[in-house]
This record gives sequence, C-alpha cells and structure tokens, in this order.
Amino acid sequence: MDDFDAVVRRFEIVRNNRGTWDDTFQQIAERVLPSAADFGMTRSDGERRTEKMYDGTAALAAQRAVAAVSSFFWPSNQQYQRLSTSNEALNKVHRVKVYMDELTERLFKARYSPRAAFEAQMGEAALQWFVFGTGLMFIEDDLKRQSLSYRSMHLGNSYIMEGAGGKVDTVFRCWKWAIRNVERRWPGKLPSKYAEKLKRNPDEEIEVAHVVMPRDDYSPDRPGYFGWPWASCYFLPGDKTKLEEGGYEAWPFAVLRYMTSPGEVYGRSPAWLALSNIRVLNTMKRSVLGAAQKVVDPPLLAYEDGVLNAFSQAPGYMNFGGLDSQGNQLVKPLITGAKVELGLDLMDKEREIISGAFMMDVFRALVENPQMTATQALELMQERATIMSPIGGRLESEGLGPMTERELQLLAKANQLPEMPPELIEAQGEYRIEYTSPMRKAMRASDAIAITRTLEAAIPLAQIDPSALDAFDIPKTMRELAEINGYPAEAMRSLEDVAAKQEERANQQQVQSLVEAAPQVSAAAANLARMQAAGGVAPGV
Repeated sequence: MDDFDAVVRRFEIVRNNRGTWDDTFQQIAERVLPSAADFGMTRSDGERRTEKMYDGTAALAAQRAVAAVSSFFWPSNQQYQRLSTSNEALNKVHRVKVYMDELTERLFKARYSPRAAFEAQMGEAALQWFVFGTGLMFIEDDLKRQSLSYRSMHLGNSYIMEGAGGKVDTVFRCWKWAIRNVERRWPGKLPSKYAEKLKRNPDEEIEVAHVVMPRDDYSPDRPGYFGWPWASCYFLPGDKTKLEEGGYEAWPFAVLRYMTSPGEVYGRSPAWLALSNIRVLNTMKRSVLGAAQKVVDPPLLAYEDGVLNAFSQAPGYMNFGGLDSQGNQLVKPLITGAKVELGLDLMDKEREIISGAFMMDVFRALVENPQMTATQALELMQERATIMSPIGGRLESEGLGPMTERELQLLAKANQLPEMPPELIEAQGEYRIEYTSPMRKAMRASDAIAITRTLEAAIPLAQIDPSALDAFDIPKTMRELAEINGYPAEAMRSLEDVAAKQEERANQQQVQSLVEAAPQVSAAAANLARMQAAGGVAPGV
C-alpha cells in the first residue's frame, strides 16, 4: 500500500457520501430495529432508542422473515452446500467424490463449531440485511483456539465500494477504542501527542479504521502478504497514522445485499419498500392509542360554581357538591365522537402491506397448510423458490460463496483438510460450490418429479411387456435421484462396484438356470444312454 494518504482520503470520501443513506437508515432503524439506531449519531450505552416505535409489526416481520430465510438457505440441521471439482471427469471418480464429501463435512464442522459462533453472527448480519438492505460479516481465524471466527458488523460503522464487475471489493470499517487498547495492539504506533493521555486517561476512546481492498501491485511471486490479492491496513483516520499493513489470501467478508438499484452500492430492503407504510402505521397507532384513552378515561365537563373543590375520580371516593338541588350531575364526560374501530381497520390494512413487503405470505404458506400432500407441498415449494431465487442468487454469490472460499483457505492454512487423492493432485482441479439448500432442492424438484412420474407410468406397461424398461438406465436414474435429494456419495457404490455386482448377479442367475435345468438334462442323458446300449438311434440324430 504505497499511497497511504490516498487511502485516508478515500475513506473520508466514502463516509461523507453516505449522508443521505444514513438518514434513511436511521429512520428505518428507529421504527424497525431500534438497537441499531445510531446512524450518523452517537448514542450512550443503555440509552432508550424506541421513542418513535409505537407498533412492532415491521420488527416482528423482519425477525420472522430472517428465521424463515435461514431455514430455506442455510438451515443448521443439514448441509446446504456441497463441494465438487470443476473437472467433470474427476467428478465421476468415486474416490474423488468421497474426498469432496469429506471436505464438505469438515467445512461444516468448523463452521458450526461452538467457538465459531456462526449462527449468532450470521443471524445478526441477516437481520441487518432484511432491515437495511445490506449486512456484513467478517471471517477470521482464531489461532489461539484453532477455529474459525465470525463477526457481524454494524452497517452504521461500515462502508462499502464496488469494483468494475459490480461486486463489493472494498470495505472500510471503523470503531471507537480506548487508547490503552490501541497501544496494546500496536505498541509504539500511537502519535506522540497521546503519550500524556496514555498515562492520565488511558480509557479515552479514539477512532480506529480498517480497510480491505484489492492490491493494485498484486503478484503471487512477491514475498509475504505482498503476494496476496487483498491488501489490509489499520489506521487512525483523525491523525492519518498507519498502525498495521497486511493482507489476505481470500476475501474475508460476506456481504449480503437484498437488492440494488442501478448506480447504487448499498442494498434496499423490504423495510425500504414499506417505510412510508411503517411510518403511517406508527402515527396511526399513536393516534388510536390517544383516542382509546379518551374513550376509556374521557375528559370531564363541570359546572363552574365553585363547589367542586378537590373533585376526585378515584374508586370509592366521596365527592361532595357534584349534584345540584334537583339531583342532576354537575360533572359529565366529554364525548369526542372518536371512532377507534375505524382506526383499527386502517391499521390492519397497513399491517397487511408491511407483512407482504417482508413476504410473510410466502413463508407462512407451508406452515398454514399441514394437510397438503407431498406432491402439493413440493409444487408449492417450487413456486416459492421461483419468487425467492433472485434474493437467493445474490445471497449465494456475494455472501455464502466468498465466505466458503475464505473458510477453506483458513482451514488449509491450519492443516485441517483431508488428504487430497492423487487423481485430483495430478489434474490440479479447482473446487466448485454447489448449493443444496431446501430452496435449491425445491427448484430442482421438477427434475425428480419428472423422473418418478415417468417410472410410475412405465411400471404398469412393463407388466404387459417387460421390454418397456429397456429404455431406462436404472442405475444412472437412481444416481440422478440420489444427487437431487442430496444422498451422500460415500453411501453409494462406485461404478466399478455396481458393474461387479451386476456381473455377480448375472453369474448367479446363470448358475441358477443350470441348476434348474439339471434334472431335465440328466433324464435326457440317461435316455440317450439306454437307446445307445440297445443299439437304437436317439430322436433327432
């Protein structure tokens, strides 16, 4: 990183250019995710942040949507990714397939290690993804504990930039850190002006920034981190002081963007789409609460004659002077004519719009129809998968894909990967990521439906004419079904084993045929022998 001053200027530019974004982010956060409502402002720890949140519809919808999306795209109870080689010929080699399955197994074991905290951090990043449109997670190695480590980053302190290909290739992140922590992490790097503060007030906080960006002078032949494609730099932006320079062999971030508009870097979320409805709903909720309070506890009208001293509405209280000489009440409630029911109806309509923006109808479809047959459920999943595919495609290409590459690089560095088979070493084949999430399986379900329906139609015909099944390669068909359903390769026989099994079965059938024919052959031979002994000629000779 030869031009450090240019990096600092770039940071200031990217931070200043997000002013309009931060305004909207703050509005969304105050009404949907108050815990993150600190865009463009500084909040004290424990400070109340729910002043503008009167209705929790959007907040609950976001939480439920994230839970549903996680079960569709990265469920914790199954492997939603599978590794294979880019060499199609090698993919047919049983030993290579078993290796790739073992590689996938180790990847998921490391990812879901209790020390890694993947589920918690991914959940936080996904929540910001659904609320703000952009979520970020940093993947690093924990050398002390020999494990992966995941850290969700607050969008308010993170800034992104795109490369020429439209993918995020630069991330700035900043945070406040005590002076003593900076000195402990980077001893002797603090400017001299902090020497006195370090003695008198070591807990005073200063801003620290970190940038990861493409290395312009990258060459794999260069020594150390100069031979890595990603440059890294920690610095003090206020003092323009470099603290540490390094790099990464793989992109260390998972960037989740819900959807982007042309020319924009940050994503837009369901909360963006429904922000006006969310604001209206909160305003209506506040108004309806006020109207309901007036109905339950209305303002009072009283005759001003000086007799109603110390009038109380407390239960059981005796108020003197509240009646005139004819027994008429001198105090009556003020009827405002507020129609709370109308407000409630309008609020329900706004809630429907907000829930629709968060696709709650999509996520509830399967849950609310438990009586569906397996075929109906499969067809419904296909429909939902089509709706979710644009979101899932970006999630996989910008989030899960780079995250997997980073994880494999760290596991290889820690010597935690299985031994590579010689076929793969010789071919120098690269791996590829295949996604096997429930959503992806639903999208491939049409293939499985076509196969099973064809076989179901062929079986009755085979009972009439056995040659009907000659058109099908049953072993290959079963392999295709097994792959669609995510059946593990190690539980499948290799092609060689299948061929040997078929040969063994054919030999057994041949032997069985000979055994069954043995009595007839023996009787014919005995008859022939008797005729030859009598001087006769056997029939057909």
